[in-house]
Amino acid sequence: MPVSLGYIVKRIITILLVIIGVAAFSYIILMITPGDPASKWAGNPRGRAAELAIELARKELGLDKPLYIQVVRFVWNILTGNLGVSIATKEPVTTAIYTALAATLELLVVAYAIAVPLALFLGMHAALNRGSLTDKLVMSLGVILASTPTFWLAVIILAICSLAGFIPYGRVSEHLRMATGFTPITGLYLLDSLIQGNYAVFIDVLIRIIPAAIAVSVYPIGALARATRILVAEALLEDYVKAAVAWGVKRSTILRTYILRSITPPIIQIAGISFAYSLVDAMVVESVMGRQGLGQLLLSSIYTSDFRVAVGLVVYLTGFYVVINTLVDVMQAYVDPRVKI
Repeated sequence: MPVSLGYIVKRIITILLVIIGVAAFSYIILMITPGDPASKWAGNPRGRAAELAIELARKELGLDKPLYIQVVRFVWNILTGNLGVSIATKEPVTTAIYTALAATLELLVVAYAIAVPLALFLGMHAALNRGSLTDKLVMSLGVILASTPTFWLAVIILAICSLAGFIPYGRVSEHLRMATGFTPITGLYLLDSLIQGNYAVFIDVLIRIIPAAIAVSVYPIGALARATRILVAEALLEDYVKAAVAWGVKRSTILRTYILRSITPPIIQIAGISFAYSLVDAMVVESVMGRQGLGQLLLSSIYTSDFRVAVGLVVYLTGFYVVINTLVDVMQAYVDPRVKI
């Protein structure tokens, strides 16, 4: 078995320690920043009774306790899954985060559905034409794409779409949503619209998510294209590939059976790390294009001093990074029999 029990136990302990540390640190940072959550919880009261209302709110939120007690209580609530309700909206924090996470994951999946095939094609094409103008263009393009600021690119794409007469703002047209009776089920609008047979909403969601997905896909295209080119070029120099060529094996068979199989493990690792990194890019793009995802949720929680949502979101994002890295290691171990963890 490529994955040992010891590795799983060690990873679980690591995840718990990381979450505890991030939760405690984030809570302390937010508590010492400007803004009073108690005032927001009390409804921003004015007048003579304002001080009393805010004091009662502080007791209700537990902010009247010493900071170390607040931290311990909050970390315990994080570990038990009890994040309470949002100070700003009064809805459960976990519900708000899961709803936003579904929107962000949908954007990431579409972005990588664009990025991975295109990057593999560009990288392999460059490797098969080493030293040519195409090779130089792909490698240069990879550096440019991987270094392009996502925020700036999202603004440019939004401006181009606006000049073309279409503004891809939001996840779906509210008018179309109400007219067709569309109701989210899983939070993934593309999937939900197909489940309900609502093809008008599916098309609207698709054309709105593609510009955002293009902005998010730029970094993984650049990173994966360069990595693929290097890996394929190295694989072409291996003795077993040269032997296959000498025996007259078809080029397509060599690429599919030998080259792709040999580069799959490192590509999975690079794509997994890029996927976790692209979460930040997706949040930035969401804030630019008005998509209701983790990006807007984080901004609104900071603006409203909603420390429960803000810290809960930071903890969930930390868990997302750790889990993705773990899954990448496990997948690599199953794909490559040489890897034992």
